[in-house]
Amino acid sequence: VSTQSTGEGKDERIGEIIDRMYHGINEYGHCTVNCSVNVQDKLNVIKLSYVDMSDGDQSMPPIGDSDVPIVTGDLQDSPIWDLSLRELYSFLDNQKPIRLLAMKSHIHIDQVRKCVRSLIYYGLGAVISPIQYSNTYYVTEEISKAIYDRKLQEECVQYVAINAHDPPPLWEDLFNLYQTFQTGIQLKKLFVVEKPFRKNINERRLVEFGLVYGLLKRLHKYPIYKNPVGNKPPEMLLPYINRNVLGGQHSFDDICVTLDFKLEKVQHDLEFNREFIVIIQKLGV
Repeated sequence: VSTQSTGEGKDERIGEIIDRMYHGINEYGHCTVNCSVNVQDKLNVIKLSYVDMSDGDQSMPPIGDSDVPIVTGDLQDSPIWDLSLRELYSFLDNQKPIRLLAMKSHIHIDQVRKCVRSLIYYGLGAVISPIQYSNTYYVTEEISKAIYDRKLQEECVQYVAINAHDPPPLWEDLFNLYQTFQTGIQLKKLFVVEKPFRKNINERRLVEFGLVYGLLKRLHKYPIYKNPVGNKPPEMLLPYINRNVLGGQHSFDDICVTLDFKLEKVQHDLEFNREFIVIIQKLGV
């Protein structure tokens, strides 16, 4: 508390600060209290935030090393700032997976996950799998709801536009593009045919928006080594890999992030080798 307050005035000021903190935390989950008599003093400010994530942790899916955080809201005016998020903020580019964010920011990976969970809890973020041109996506039933949701349409148009100075994309074109996502078609092949950039549409952000709002989902691939107890370990076939990631629980994304290899190489080596089988599953984003 400012040294300008003394005696009873100081005690009264402390009581006022505690009262504001109490009501702010209980009513809103956060508070900002100026401890100085001078309201223009920006140095003596207490910012507190409380999040009860006990229920959220149970309903929130686990965040994997290969998941990519997507910032969907304005963090500048949000109440969730802490030291870790301040350090992490400059690295959040909607492209780096969790493991790479931890490496670049020098923040422990568990703390990075906690920051991302806070973003999701407050409705300021989401997580998706890495977007690559070799990926395969399919349109969901949610696309039918978008027909009547004008707000969602406007957000989509604004989000995917390449150049704000050019005429914005038409929702009809975006809707038709989403409809062309069919199971079994690679992203690269689809965009070579459709050429969305000609209509001022950022193809990557089109997929991002579709995944975040449930209009699209990803087909995930999980490799399995067919001879787990045999005398030919997978390391003999592919020196850079080990059997621990070939039991069907790890997707290609997880393997690539863990081993720091490019997806194209891992997919090629495993999909065209008879000693491995690949399971394709529809599992979220």
